[in-house]
Amino acid sequence: MKNLKTEQIAVSNFPYYKYSMEYALDSLERMGGKNLELYACDPHFHVDDSNLADVKAVKKKIADHGLKVVCFTPEQCNYPVNIAAKNPRAKKRSLEVYVKSMQFAAELDCPLCQFLSGFGCLDEKDESIWQRSVESMAYLAEIAEGYGLEIALETSPKAYTCLTDSAKITQMIEEIGSPAIKGMIDTAVLGYSNETIRDAIERLKNGSLIRHVHVGDGIPNGHYILGEGKLDLTGMMKALDEIGYSHALSLEILNPLYVSSAEHAMKTSFEWLKRCIEEN
Repeated sequence: MKNLKTEQIAVSNFPYYKYSMEYALDSLERMGGKNLELYACDPHFHVDDSNLADVKAVKKKIADHGLKVVCFTPEQCNYPVNIAAKNPRAKKRSLEVYVKSMQFAAELDCPLCQFLSGFGCLDEKDESIWQRSVESMAYLAEIAEGYGLEIALETSPKAYTCLTDSAKITQMIEEIGSPAIKGMIDTAVLGYSNETIRDAIERLKNGSLIRHVHVGDGIPNGHYILGEGKLDLTGMMKALDEIGYSHALSLEILNPLYVSSAEHAMKTSFEWLKRCIEEN
């Protein structure tokens, strides 16, 4: 490809959540990974159970394996993290998780955090959920600016975030007005928002707001091993290549199918994406 480079590929510990951190890092080093999206989950590095001393230890482990953290992503789907929660105590606790995540990211010399914008009850008015989310995200944006970090927001179904399509990401960015808030694309969840990747690029200001990309295959959704789903991933990469996308292409391979075959899942996807970039 003309603009995309294999150096943009980021491996991740997403599929290794039933393995130790040491096993995951050894595996990622064996396959030649250099950039890392750090999925902050138990038993690797859960935000609630860690402090700055733990971060320093993890930072050394990662560096010793020749890896550099390019995105810090706390677990925020399976754990109760919701910055748009109606319950003020739940909202406050969730904000604290994200603030702590930014502190950890800064300590890891990582420039980016990936957060969800929060959700409400499915029978609640969208306007109320949206307002709570904007207020929370504006608060986080101010802190991110202080740390010199950026926050990438992604779409998901309404049960996980009020940002159900890329146009809503752009709307939130414009309402907050902070340079710290950016958008992202996840190839394996575009089906939930009924968008093509070209739709998402256009809605994210022709790609100018895209700070991060999760790459996974799908049927049409599902975060499968690259090449084992039904998505036109080659076409998606070509669309990103056309706009000169220059940030990470992060492998989010996170599916219960790969609980006992994490290395195979990540290595197969890593090699597939390298071939796609080199041969097209």
